[in-house]
Amino acid sequence: MPNSFVEECDEFVGDAWLAYRNHPWIEAMAAGTLPVEKFVRFQVDDAPYISDLHRALALGVSKAPTGSSWAKAACTVLDDVWVLGEIEAKQELLAELGRTAPLPRGPEAYCPAREAYANHLVRTALECPIGEIAAALLPCAMFTEVIGRRFRDVDIPGPDAYRRWARIYVERAVHRMAAEHAAMMEAEAARTDDRGRARMKLKYLRSVQHQIAVFDSAWELDIDWPGSRARTAVLHG
Repeated sequence: MPNSFVEECDEFVGDAWLAYRNHPWIEAMAAGTLPVEKFVRFQVDDAPYISDLHRALALGVSKAPTGSSWAKAACTVLDDVWVLGEIEAKQELLAELGRTAPLPRGPEAYCPAREAYANHLVRTALECPIGEIAAALLPCAMFTEVIGRRFRDVDIPGPDAYRRWARIYVERAVHRMAAEHAAMMEAEAARTDDRGRARMKLKYLRSVQHQIAVFDSAWELDIDWPGSRARTAVLHG
């Protein structure tokens, strides 16, 4: 039996959580068989998403209890140095792999899976209370476990860029934000009713499913919008 509301959410999500944690993209990186183009694809698609992820956090700050530790952690993540640093770190990693073109950041740069995930987060942050916002944001923050913890003491085969990317998710600020999402979910689950808890669980499930979809997109190199020409040239910058 689950001991916490977050554990209830994990139970509700079921096999989708395992599909996220053990996605073929991640397993290939662990095995040393992840093609560089698929690593690059994930990073390129992640660049515009970072801005909307931070917009969702900023909206959450406006709804979080005044002076809450969640709001303080979110403000740390939202600091300009952190936001720009994450994008610049990706740019440096990709340059090592031969892709020197500037990372695209605007909405026109989105592939379908990434735009869907970003829209889910921003809409939740606009329309919903802080418990649902935290529930929607936690699966992304769980890169601390899915990537950071899994590869913390692992010599990942392949380019050094793979290893340095994984180390980003060992950073203290990232871990603090994940812990604050979980704590906020627990607090709000205790305050709300069954309908409120059900909405939080659904937001959590949808984010896990979106997370799987963005890995699917990078793994399958499925970035084309219906009716558009292939845009694979962006991989070679």
